Amino acid sequence: MQTSTDMSPPLREPTILGRVRRYRIVVGVDLSEYSDIVLEHALDQAARHDAPELHILTVREKRRPSSEELKQELWDRVYPALETFNTHGTDWRARLHVRTGKPEEQIAQLAAEIRSDLIVIGQFGLHNPKTNDHNLPNRVLQAAVCPTLVVGMPEEADLSPQCPMCVVVRENSVGERWFCSAHTDNGRKVEHDMTPMTTWSGGSLVWG
Repeated sequence: MQTSTDMSPPLREPTILGRVRRYRIVVGVDLSEYSDIVLEHALDQAARHDAPELHILTVREKRRPSSEELKQELWDRVYPALETFNTHGTDWRARLHVRTGKPEEQIAQLAAEIRSDLIVIGQFGLHNPKTNDHNLPNRVLQAAVCPTLVVGMPEEADLSPQCPMCVVVRENSVGERWFCSAHTDNGRKVEHDMTPMTTWSGGSLVWG
């Protein structure tokens, strides 16, 4: 009886060469103008680290436009911001991604695949006025494998505008006074208790 012996070496799992562990950020954008704000926040987070790595993702949910068209749109949208960032950053890199499927699944999957340290998305996830999916960020948060920064919409802030006099009072008093006279006189005071400002060296919290 003849026997054969396979002398080829056993298959081994690929190894990762020793190198600096980069801080990895997945940025979900929908190619609207609001994407610029989301990307700005992502770059601000990247600037806090010595060797950041950005993975900028847009998700193709429908057959149109094509992946090739989305690749070009994504490049056109993010290139100016990356070029500006390049004048300040040194040891950083970025990769653009176009994936097909549900945004929350693809964002979470990409983050898991690269072992991302942070996900950055808009308030409505991939903020697209045509879909206006208010539940998308919650679904991303549920599926996320790492901390997630949800960038609020500027328009939402306008729904509750600040009293300009209150803003001035806070700035001029360095926070010792919070509201202007119109919001403290005649029983109109807003309930707001706070501690004195403290420092990192020997500060103590005492109710005033």
